[in-house]
Amino acid sequence: MKKMKIKRYLPLFFTLLAFSACKVESENIFTMFGDVEVTFQNSSEFAVTEDAVVNDGDSVHIYFTITSAKEDMYSVVVDSTNGTGTWSTVIIDTEDSERRSFSGVRKFKMQRDGKVTFRFYARDFKNEYLGDGYTSITIDARPSFDHFVNRRLYAPSEDTPELPSFLSLTTGRTYSYSEGSSASAEIDLGIDTVLTADENNPTELVYNLYSTSVDEYPVPFYDLSGWTKRETLFSAPIENYTNTNYTRVLVSASKIQEEAEKVTIDRKQTDAIYHVQGLAPNTLLYFRTPEGKYGALYITQSTQDSDGRPYVNMHVKIQK
Repeated sequence: MKKMKIKRYLPLFFTLLAFSACKVESENIFTMFGDVEVTFQNSSEFAVTEDAVVNDGDSVHIYFTITSAKEDMYSVVVDSTNGTGTWSTVIIDTEDSERRSFSGVRKFKMQRDGKVTFRFYARDFKNEYLGDGYTSITIDARPSFDHFVNRRLYAPSEDTPELPSFLSLTTGRTYSYSEGSSASAEIDLGIDTVLTADENNPTELVYNLYSTSVDEYPVPFYDLSGWTKRETLFSAPIENYTNTNYTRVLVSASKIQEEAEKVTIDRKQTDAIYHVQGLAPNTLLYFRTPEGKYGALYITQSTQDSDGRPYVNMHVKIQK
C-alpha cells in the first residue's frame, strides 16, 4: 500500500522538481551577462559620461572602457539607434592584449534633433554575445528647426478668394487672398496654376510658386501692389525626392543648411509647363528667407478636395 502511494506522488514530485529547475534557470538569465562591465570616462571637454542634452552642431565624445571578468573578448560592437528607426553598427576587432579590457572613443558632431542611443557590447571567439554591462548612453539634441506638415494651398480662383493660396514659411500659416494684405509682411509665397503643355493630358494643372517680391505677378486677378514684399528665394525644383530622404536626411537645422548650400538658391518663382514638373508630388525645393534662415519645401500631393477644388499639399522644414 505504501509503495502504491509513493508511485502515486512520484509524478507530482518530478513536476515540482522540473519547475524548480526552470525557475532557477530563468532567474539566471538576468544575471548571466554580469561578467561584462562598461564604464565611461571624462577625458575631454566634449566628453559625456551619462545621458546628456546638447545643441545641434555640438561635438560629443564618448570615451568608454569595456571589461570581461571571465571570458576573452574578440570584438567590441558599438550600436547606435535614433528616433527615425535607423541604426549604425561599428565592429572593432580586439588585439591579444585587449581580450579582457578594451578602451575606445566615439567622436561625432550632433546633427540631428532628438535622441540617439549608444550601446557597447562584447563578443567572444564564436561571435556570441558576452554582455553590455546593462548600460547605454542617450544623447538628446534640442529642437533646432520647425516642421509644418500638411499645408494645403488651393489653386487661385476669382470665384473662391477665401481659399488659402499663400503661405508663411516662418510660421507655417496659410492665407487667402482676402487675408493676405494685412499679413503680407509674413507671407513668403503664393501659388499659380496653368494647364499642362502635355497634349495627352490637356486638363491637368501645373502648379508653380512665386515669391511676393517677384517682378511680375503670375495671377492676373490678384493685386499685390500694396503688399509688403518678402525677398524669399528658392532653388529649382528637385524631382523624385523621396519621403525617406526628407525624413532621414533633413533632421536638424545644420543638416538642412548643409544640404541647401549644395544647390543654387536664387529664384523668385518656378516656371514649369508640364504637370509632372513644378510643384508635382515628391518634389523638394530649398529656400532662404530674408532673415537668412534656410529651409525645405516638400510637395506630397496634388489633388482635389471633396468639392472638386484643386490644391497641393506640402510640408515645410525651416531653421529656428
